[in-house]
Amino acid sequence: MVPHPGKTPRVGTLKYVNCPEPIKVTESKEGLPGKVGRELVEAIKDHWRIDDEWWRNQIISRIYFAVVLTSGRRLVIYKDSEDNCWYRQQY
Repeated sequence: MVPHPGKTPRVGTLKYVNCPEPIKVTESKEGLPGKVGRELVEAIKDHWRIDDEWWRNQIISRIYFAVVLTSGRRLVIYKDSEDNCWYRQQY
């Protein structure tokens, strides 16, 4: 068992869970993920689109891809349609 540190947790010490992480993705001619970093995408297992909070100032519009890389690693990545950047989402 871990001993109690004796300090009260502060808001600044809390960490968000499942925050999107910016990643470098090279797209194919069709706009699909072809490489994640330096690793080729072997397969796209699933894809889906989320459009939400259109009534707010910051719209959520993303295209998600469940991919398998040549190493066998599985990732969920998405392209944000608002900033045109790619992110990794861990589940």
